[in-house]
Amino acid sequence: MLRQLFGKKKKSSKGAVDIQAKEVQQSQSQPMAEKQEEVDHDGGEEKIATIADVTDNTPDKENESKNKNEGTEKGDVFAFEYTDHDDLYGQTIPVETPDLLSTKFQELENELDRIPESDKKDYLRALQKCPHLFSTNDNNDNKNDSNNAFKLMFLRCEIFNADLAAKRIVKYWKTRVEIFGEDKAFLPLVLGDGGPFALSNNGDDEDYTSMKIGFLRCTDKRDDAGRPIIFGDPSRMPIDHSSYDVKSMVRTLWYTLHYVLRNDETAQRKGVVIIMFPKHIKFAQFNRKLAKMNAESIKGCIPIRLSAIHICHPPVVFDLIFPVVKVLMGSKLRKKIQLNSGSEEKVLEKFEQKFGMKRNDLPTELGGSLVLDQDQWLDERRRNGQ
Repeated sequence: MLRQLFGKKKKSSKGAVDIQAKEVQQSQSQPMAEKQEEVDHDGGEEKIATIADVTDNTPDKENESKNKNEGTEKGDVFAFEYTDHDDLYGQTIPVETPDLLSTKFQELENELDRIPESDKKDYLRALQKCPHLFSTNDNNDNKNDSNNAFKLMFLRCEIFNADLAAKRIVKYWKTRVEIFGEDKAFLPLVLGDGGPFALSNNGDDEDYTSMKIGFLRCTDKRDDAGRPIIFGDPSRMPIDHSSYDVKSMVRTLWYTLHYVLRNDETAQRKGVVIIMFPKHIKFAQFNRKLAKMNAESIKGCIPIRLSAIHICHPPVVFDLIFPVVKVLMGSKLRKKIQLNSGSEEKVLEKFEQKFGMKRNDLPTELGGSLVLDQDQWLDERRRNGQ
């Protein structure tokens, strides 16, 4: 198991273990220094952890071919056209013609009907408790509505694979009930009145505390293709895991991703970009349980398309944390990772020239000009009922 997580052993295994133990002990008390630019991130026998298998962002031609003609075994005659032939991240972005939408919505209903009722209890409850989510007509008819924005998010996320979209919808509601509880799961995911997040100014409420930590923050900025940019800084997490509620922290992830997706066709079709900045993280801040629950909320659940996960300025402790995170993420999410090391200026130039993100739209933590004020951002969302 250790071999799988940490790669090949060094020839002197005792020395390697002693070095790892010393690094962990140091990292629990102080931030680790950032890796130097010349470090070989492509792995090798002397590396504790390799990431070569997750930095290859070449599109999967086999899966891309399947997506183009998905459903042909059921008589689907659609061959997707692309709106972005040269999409930066190699994503499939179909042209959404009326015929495609009508056919795929019908297929989605058929796939949902095939799922046993015992496996979709929470989805069926959502149909009753949240009729506004499943229909855009006056009769709250949640069947065969090709204008339904909620279900359309799931179809877009799965590139109009109706089978996968149906499974994602069912898992979504099951997980939403687990994370928010029976009494709040079916409320709109907004701050303030009417939502499931009980925010209080006295700071005693667990959701308010989790929101203020700001592990993931919306920048309200976009790359050149229009993808929203989300910024993550794991060094903002408390070292004392008992000082916060894990489910509450996962709820903040749900809120952040839903805020980005809400009424945003570009985010739904092209995806979002997450920039992770672990430069100052301490090993003790890493919470495996939280990482696992966050990963499970994304994999086959929340209808979010992750175009890329940019990891910037990874520290030495990254070699100890990443093998665990890699296992939790799964192969599909691992392929989204882009590693960005080197000087601050070099990384900023790379974002501008290669990834279409201007330094004025990047947080000051990265050397950009954007100041992120989490308290102010939360207050504005709450006042606007967003």
